[in-house]
Amino acid sequence: MISSECGIVIFLISLLVVVLYLNSSSCLFFKRFYSVFPVMFICYTLPAVFSFFNVVDASRSSVDDYFKAHLIPFSLFLLIVSTDFITLKSVGGKILLMFFIGTVGVCIGGPISLWIGSKLFPEELLWQGGDAAWRGMATLMANWLGGTANQLVVKEIHQVGEAIFAVMMTINVVFSGVWMTILLFLAKKQKAIDRMLDADLNNLPVFIEDDITRLDGKKHFIGCMLLISFSLFIFLFCHSVSEFLSLTVNNRFPYLLHYNLGSSFFWSMILSTILGILLSMTYARHVFVKQVRFVSFFLLYFMIMNIGLNIEFASFQSIFYYFIIGLIWFFTHIIILLLFCLYFKLPILYFAIASQCNIGGAASAPVVASAFHPKLGSIAVLMAVLGYTWASFIASIIGSFMQFIHP
Repeated sequence: MISSECGIVIFLISLLVVVLYLNSSSCLFFKRFYSVFPVMFICYTLPAVFSFFNVVDASRSSVDDYFKAHLIPFSLFLLIVSTDFITLKSVGGKILLMFFIGTVGVCIGGPISLWIGSKLFPEELLWQGGDAAWRGMATLMANWLGGTANQLVVKEIHQVGEAIFAVMMTINVVFSGVWMTILLFLAKKQKAIDRMLDADLNNLPVFIEDDITRLDGKKHFIGCMLLISFSLFIFLFCHSVSEFLSLTVNNRFPYLLHYNLGSSFFWSMILSTILGILLSMTYARHVFVKQVRFVSFFLLYFMIMNIGLNIEFASFQSIFYYFIIGLIWFFTHIIILLLFCLYFKLPILYFAIASQCNIGGAASAPVVASAFHPKLGSIAVLMAVLGYTWASFIASIIGSFMQFIHP
């Protein structure tokens, strides 16, 4: 049994390398396997299986606490640095408006679905403690507005229990996977759907090309080293300032503690986001964004694996009730988007991209967008990554208010 902290880290990194290698394999079996089970889902469940069969014992390890406090803000910072706000201006107002409306739909749908759940299942759901329904739903909102990085951030801010977090991870994988399949089917029927919706086909977005500056080998190496060094400096700065802000809130503004604003992790996330946005508007964004994203996603997958070691399988007893709440939430998002799409007489591709950029995220959004038009992939990536900048803040704030919803 692997129980030492060093052994757990080496085991998880080795396991992650194998998972990512198989994901990039040209083998038909693994292509079909990963098309059904996303990498994030594998990273979460595979360590749980090893833990269940006592191959790994992380019950006494402090690896989880250490890496959550340090890697999550760091990876979020790297993801936000790659956001191209300048190019987003040329995308077109209507498609950005639909994306924002989809975000509003997710924000409104969360409290509404939880309120309905409090009336339908008052005894079946937990309303207090670390596994309270509102805590888990706050993490799911963060994922749907942004991505896994934001979900992990909100998990730490609201001290979400492992049981409800496992349920929300499962719901996210199922919903996003099924919805992506439906949207890909709609892509094949988009002409007929546009005629049925009486859509104005003149409302097509501006197509853009990838304008990332290409650097030669020497400049690439120097640029990467500068970016990594500066990122580490940013990390240390955020860590120090967040501790100061946390102490200030705890000592001078104790009434804010009820909204979890006294957490140093919350302020570290806020600072990482702000500095990431500022740095994304400089030359740093052009230093091979693809490699920066790979590092950030590698850190996120490692954190997901680490959390997966602590899955409580007994928590899935109440998953049916959360699925019902999730469906209500999901349909609220869809209905709001569809109403605006009908009102503005927009093609169905606006609806599909706006929804997938929220629900699916940066990994699957370009796949759906490209199915509607080959040149829409770059637009989808830009909008999906944009969600990383505000998802953590919005979800943590709305989550704080959702705690007042109970039977």
